Amino acid sequence: MRIRSWKILGGMLALMLALMLTLSACATAEVAPADGEAKMEEKAEDAEMMEKPTIIFSDLSWDSAQIQNAVVRYLIENGYGYETDAIYGDTLPMLVALRAGDVNVTMEIWLPNQEEPFLLALEEGTVEVVGKSLEDNWQSAFIIPQYVADENPNLRKVEDLRDHMEIFVTPDSNGKARLITCPPGWACEGVNARQVEAYGLSDVVELVNPGADSTLQSEIRASFLKKEPVLFYYWGPTTFSFEMETELGGYYFLEEPEYNEECWAAGNACAYPVAEVVIAVNTEIKESAPDVVELLGKWNWNFDNQRQAETYFSETGAEYADVAIWWLQNNDSWREWVTADAAEKIAAALAAE
Repeated sequence: MRIRSWKILGGMLALMLALMLTLSACATAEVAPADGEAKMEEKAEDAEMMEKPTIIFSDLSWDSAQIQNAVVRYLIENGYGYETDAIYGDTLPMLVALRAGDVNVTMEIWLPNQEEPFLLALEEGTVEVVGKSLEDNWQSAFIIPQYVADENPNLRKVEDLRDHMEIFVTPDSNGKARLITCPPGWACEGVNARQVEAYGLSDVVELVNPGADSTLQSEIRASFLKKEPVLFYYWGPTTFSFEMETELGGYYFLEEPEYNEECWAAGNACAYPVAEVVIAVNTEIKESAPDVVELLGKWNWNFDNQRQAETYFSETGAEYADVAIWWLQNNDSWREWVTADAAEKIAAALAAE
């Protein structure tokens, strides 16, 4: 009896083991396709990433352009899955690079400052305007502090500099009125020089290059704080122009001949027109990254956005990339520029920062 019982028990165990092996094999057979599908999806995603080009930006040498770059690069990388990069340089070299396709996007093309080479790029079909960047900007190369204007009631026009030159003479101005002009490589550097010549002021005005946007701001701010005379180029609306107007006592534009196309074409012999700032791309990107072009077409970096970001930058000294993250986390206007799917991915990335 005992032997038979063990045989019966052994048979039952063998049957159970066979059933377990069969079930295990079925389960494996069912899981295998799921694993295969997951791997295929991963490969598809990898292939999609490989097909997407790296979007290269002109890394221009002033704050508004670099902050805009940082914001749009975050949106493109986290919302659309592109890698991005930037090449540092000033306006004219970067326009050459844009035409050649060495960069794909320039977030700030200032017109009419860059009008001549930019029109050539448009005509040859290598570059196209896809959106608006900043709000329209004023510009002037002949600005003085309001306190200087108040102390010198006869200093109202650019030609009055001839009779008030001594106010702005400094040790490095060769006995002439010192005018702080644009940093090297900016298109306005040439415009300012041509204006001084066209107004017949070359013998009384010395153009002094500040070297960088930050130096330009620092030198102007220091003069205002010390209540010293200073003659300078600047533009607005910017955070710094707002600071000059509200905190540093205000500024005054010396009167110039009113802008018209004829005088501007004839050696910039009149005031700057209101500048239009546009976003331009190399036309190849329209095929390789149409979703990026669509985003740029909806871009709206208005003065409120600009002032919020630049104020945070100036108050904290944060890196541009960190300014971008802060602005995106504290502002929802970017959601209007991106697709719903991209917005969801970007929001998730911001929440993880």
